Amino acid sequence: MNLPRLTVLFILACGLVLTGCLSTSKLGEISVSLVDIKPVGGTVFESRAVLTLRFVNENVIPFSISGSSHKVYLNGSYVGKAVSNEPLGLQPQSTATRDVTVFLENTVLLKEALSLGRSSTISYRLDNIVFTTDGEDKVQLRSETKGSLDLQSISERIQ
Repeated sequence: MNLPRLTVLFILACGLVLTGCLSTSKLGEISVSLVDIKPVGGTVFESRAVLTLRFVNENVIPFSISGSSHKVYLNGSYVGKAVSNEPLGLQPQSTATRDVTVFLENTVLLKEALSLGRSSTISYRLDNIVFTTDGEDKVQLRSETKGSLDLQSISERIQ
């Protein structure tokens, strides 16, 4: 009579132990923000700018980025897309910056935005995809970032 009870208790204990081993912690946010825009030389058919992006790891574990993709909007209008396949490692609860090249598809808007004046700011939106791996699985973390940049420092570098 005691044997079936012990068997049931043993099975329940094993089930609880295995359930605890199977639970995974959810990855916290990896945020991306725009720190700077540096226009670089281009041709009649292709214009570029270098964006300095700040990656923030809000997790208590290290995080490795295998690449990223960023659609760039200035003052609400799409201007281009930047991609990077350079790996980036982030320590727990830390930041890192990375320069990426954006190929501009709307150069008229960028020129208008940069000519607004020395005391103006420009609003931006980034639609981000951060690529990483979880074991053998490839994972895409999507996020959207909004903010503004002070154009005074940018226009001083251009002139």
